[in-house]
Amino acid sequence: MTLVIQVSMVGWAWRHNLIYGFGDSLSHMTISRRIWDSPNPGLSQLGTNWLPLPHLLFAISTLWIWGWRTGLGGSIITIACAVVTSGSLYRIGQRTGLGNAGGWVAAMIVATNPSWSYVSSVPLTEPFTVAATSLATAGLIRWGTSERAYSTGLTALFCGLPTAAAMLTRYEAWGFAALAGVAVLWVSWRRFGWGHIMRRQLFAFAVLPALAVFWWLIFNWSVFGDPLAFEHGPYSSKTLVAPLGSLGLMYGKGNLPASFALYGKNVLDIAGSVTVVVAFIGLAVTFLQWRGLRQELWLCLAGVGIFVVASIWQGQVFIRLPRMIPPGVFNTRFGVESLPFLAVAAAQTLRLTQLKFPHLDIATLRRALALLMVIVFSGGWAIGLIDGTIPGTTLTVLEAKSDASAGADQRLVGKWLHQNAESGYILLDDTVLPVLPLIGFDFHRVIFTSSGPIWLRLLSRPRLATWVAVEVGNSSDVVWTTLQREGVFGTVFFPVAAFGSYVIYKQEPAPQQLPPDHLIPKTISGMVQ
Repeated sequence: MTLVIQVSMVGWAWRHNLIYGFGDSLSHMTISRRIWDSPNPGLSQLGTNWLPLPHLLFAISTLWIWGWRTGLGGSIITIACAVVTSGSLYRIGQRTGLGNAGGWVAAMIVATNPSWSYVSSVPLTEPFTVAATSLATAGLIRWGTSERAYSTGLTALFCGLPTAAAMLTRYEAWGFAALAGVAVLWVSWRRFGWGHIMRRQLFAFAVLPALAVFWWLIFNWSVFGDPLAFEHGPYSSKTLVAPLGSLGLMYGKGNLPASFALYGKNVLDIAGSVTVVVAFIGLAVTFLQWRGLRQELWLCLAGVGIFVVASIWQGQVFIRLPRMIPPGVFNTRFGVESLPFLAVAAAQTLRLTQLKFPHLDIATLRRALALLMVIVFSGGWAIGLIDGTIPGTTLTVLEAKSDASAGADQRLVGKWLHQNAESGYILLDDTVLPVLPLIGFDFHRVIFTSSGPIWLRLLSRPRLATWVAVEVGNSSDVVWTTLQREGVFGTVFFPVAAFGSYVIYKQEPAPQQLPPDHLIPKTISGMVQ
């Protein structure tokens, strides 16, 4: 079912030119390809803005040139994440004592959510976090409810490994890992006592997540000279959103209740009021019928949302919702990551069937209630498809449309170059024109900020380039400011196309191209974004 929904959503996104709706999708696929296709390839191309695992997996899909240019290669990876998520949620619901009925409810609530369906059909990183935390939670519940204690190897494999993977997808998963670590400590202590078995179980769970964090710190230190570059470097979230604070747009910063309310509204808009209400009922049932943390380890999924609230409070996350003043849509995808928690919580309402009803079989009653819930949740999707409101007016789709509209002229530049720049070097500042997948040429022809010394060489010798794309008048555009100072516009390079403030220049006549070996150094090193 999940696969059918996701493939259908990819088809819809393709027809509406929204595979690359989010600018972040273009950035993810650019980073992924430059790992192996660039004048200076390697892991240093991962940068520090995002955690590495999604880009390493996306890199596989970028080997398919057409899939990279269209984004469909990345969609295949995120569809796989959605399938893993559904399978994991099914196991979680099943292992909380609710049988197959609980599994179906938990899985279908997420699978039929249109915001999730869109996000997990395009190249974004949120599907990796949702899949990895769901998989880790399924492993934790199996570990906690197993009659026979796991060996340390099994604990590391089924609990520690997916948690480590989650921590290398997005930072919100670090909140999940912290909560899961506390839960593992508590359950191990209550089950095995304060001894070597408990310590071995805790070590088995924590060693791989700890190594993941250690590797990321070492990577930042070796490449950027600062182990915490991801936290306060020039490309960190905190640095990028800092200017918004002076404009009074960082709602929730320094105010914990306001931060919680902002994220709560985001989750409500993503999940829908029915899902949230049923989830709260399920939470109430869970605490009224508390069976011990071993059976309730799924509560660790709340760690993702707790981390986001803390990030808003600390001024590291900026969220804009349509109902805010002024209205807007930005970073609404954070709400998607709480869907697994809400789904499993909603499934716990099936525990109500454990109440004694005369002449009614509990299993039959549970299946009937589960079927009703699945119909209700999937029915909203079906009605929306019929009346045309889904997926077009879904919150994450609205954000993607807004993002695509804001960068429409940039995207036209990329498409024009793909269709017309058949030969010669292309020089551009990709921080101003982040459309490299749309250009679709290999990164030995397209020279941009992460091209290392070749980037500097073409800036100093622009006549080696055939094509130059700039944003006229933008002082942040290094290519524009450098070549404008050199006086080559209108004398060496002449405009051939313009889209808003973005202009494409071509050298006439075409330059005498040097062989690649003359241009590309044998050994390249340097800082990359």
